[in-house]
Amino acid sequence: MVRPQFEARRALWSSKITNAQLNEQVDAFGGGISHMFQEDSDVLLLLNDGSEFLIANLALAKYSIAAMTLCSPKLLSRVPETHPPTAIITDTKFIPLLLEVIYDAQEYDHKSQSSGNPDDSYTLAFFEAPSGRMQAVTPYSLAIAYSALHENASFATIDSTRLYDLRNGQPHNLANVLSARHHPIPYPTVFFIGLDHLEDLSSSILRHAGESWLYSFAWKHKLVAFAEGFLSKDSLWGHMVFDHAWEHVLGDMANALKDVIISGGPISSEVFMPAQIALSILMINVHVNPWVSGPVFATQSFDAQVLPSGHEPVHVGGPSINVEAKLKGVKGTYLEDNENPVREIVVCGPTVGVSIGEETENIGRAMTNGAFKADGLVYLLV
Repeated sequence: MVRPQFEARRALWSSKITNAQLNEQVDAFGGGISHMFQEDSDVLLLLNDGSEFLIANLALAKYSIAAMTLCSPKLLSRVPETHPPTAIITDTKFIPLLLEVIYDAQEYDHKSQSSGNPDDSYTLAFFEAPSGRMQAVTPYSLAIAYSALHENASFATIDSTRLYDLRNGQPHNLANVLSARHHPIPYPTVFFIGLDHLEDLSSSILRHAGESWLYSFAWKHKLVAFAEGFLSKDSLWGHMVFDHAWEHVLGDMANALKDVIISGGPISSEVFMPAQIALSILMINVHVNPWVSGPVFATQSFDAQVLPSGHEPVHVGGPSINVEAKLKGVKGTYLEDNENPVREIVVCGPTVGVSIGEETENIGRAMTNGAFKADGLVYLLV
């Protein structure tokens, strides 16, 4: 996972570290815990995103010790009841609240389902399904983090990802989007953001650009260029009107940022298209699912379409790498009579978890260009 041939230092949150140093810390921590736990142990990680979580998780995986995490602090009282851990690793500041939860916990005869092959997964994240049942998965966010780690990239997370923060909840606003700048990482080239983040960035840029008397002309010209498949920050109208807005909102990141990858739910065209013009960089819309460790569907980065206005969600592209998707129960005669058939979506592939499809009722539309429109969870075919 952490390749020693990369010798340069890179930033992981607030730490600047080489891969050799990171491996040393993982070995040191793993050497200690390996004497404390057996291979069939389950360790609950109650740590915020950071180097401590990374080192602990890698060390547990190295010694084949299963690690459990939570996608929401609301599940803190349920996991110890249904999956009592052998040990808990947490921050000292969180111990008083944790002791209260443990003291109040009662034993219940509940079981939660887990996706993926338990023999191959050493990190499971618990989340609450729409039915209220608790599920355990290998989450998309961890796949992003460890892909970046493997590629020797610097990365950090924003303030609102701190699940175990005793302060009041972090607001989801522009300041939160840009909070990763507090870490000593190079100016980011890729953003993985949600819908609220996209709207915050887009609206802020357009608001500042709108202060120019040339804004209406710039907007029309960029819209026409976008309709012809041309999208670039390096244009006359970009420099005259949008440069100031980009620098005001993004600061020094404005020139470094190259890609924005959005996930978290359907995006209406009245939000997505203005955001593409406002940011004027490559944007990828992905559809994720708790039971799939990578994107289920993803648009092409150079997909420049002027979408119809309205609240109808934009498409999420075709099936991602190593994912096979189709509409359930669609036959050839149906395709002849219906241009864009609408049915339940089923997917399969190595990134798709085992079981757990019976609780979802997701309806999707397959479009003639091979893209899909999907909302909510995806029915899993295994």
